[in-house]
Amino acid sequence: MKKIHVSFCIIIFLFIATLIICINYSSASAKDFNEYKNLLKQTLANENWQEMNRISDDVIKFYPDNDFGYFFKGIAMDELGEYEKAISYYTKALEIKPNLPDIFQNRGLAYYHNKQYDEAIADYKKALELNPNFELAKEQIQVAINAKKGIVVSKNGNVTNYQSVNDPFYLVSEYKNMPKSKKKEIINSVKNSSSDILPIYYIAVSEDVYSNNNKLAAYLYVLGRYRTIQDVAVCKDNSAAQAISALPFIAPKTSQYISKMDKKDLAKLLQKVLDWDEKHPNRPEPKWICYHGMEVFMNNGNVTTVSQKEWDTRKDKIKQSVIKYIEELQEK
Repeated sequence: MKKIHVSFCIIIFLFIATLIICINYSSASAKDFNEYKNLLKQTLANENWQEMNRISDDVIKFYPDNDFGYFFKGIAMDELGEYEKAISYYTKALEIKPNLPDIFQNRGLAYYHNKQYDEAIADYKKALELNPNFELAKEQIQVAINAKKGIVVSKNGNVTNYQSVNDPFYLVSEYKNMPKSKKKEIINSVKNSSSDILPIYYIAVSEDVYSNNNKLAAYLYVLGRYRTIQDVAVCKDNSAAQAISALPFIAPKTSQYISKMDKKDLAKLLQKVLDWDEKHPNRPEPKWICYHGMEVFMNNGNVTTVSQKEWDTRKDKIKQSVIKYIEELQEK
């Protein structure tokens, strides 16, 4: 009985000692607040979003009543593509400091990235109300207003370019600038042949996988191109067809590789794509490609399409022309 009693006392002693050590370690691991501020500013300057994410967690843990940790956590989440989480952390920062224009401006940017344009505009307005000379907020609110109208305006020297936010080439530019986690989602959707993924992404992804698997890249490119040619046939606006000639610029290495393929191999590849298309009738709404045409700017951001019957007829003609081309390649 004495041995058991002694052992129990030792266990209690060890538990208390461990608890004290943990508490002391936790307190010791908390840095001075100014040190945290300098570390976070450094991660911002270096655009090290993962490190910013980690350090801001520590700031929130040790200084939960300060807005600084939540603010930088919001920046990290936004840059890592977690827009809804970014909005949540900015909102928490505003609960602590409700009159800081920088927080409203940054939350506005997260709303913009999440395509919540009304909310973005409201936050930019609040930032400008608090600081009328906030130049960045002035620029960003105009971008959000244009996006709400369905237009992206960019300048190249003295030339002003207008593009629909639904233009497939604008979608590709967004894809190329996505955080790795978001990009990976699209790549996986393409590899899994998700029925809701736009054909333009097959072409964009083909270039990303080219260095590891040029045959897969070629397959994805041809598949995306074939579906794009089919889909552009639905557009009443013939200018949308200009997109086809620009597709190689999205995946230059892959398109160059295909151009040098053996004719028999190309025939097999085209047949494989036709077989896939036959087995996968479900697809996104085809009018996505019509937003590349001029109609979108003359029709308040809208596009028009031909009837389903007419589109089916056009698609069949496209299919027959590909079948004929495959036969020609096999004969050579």
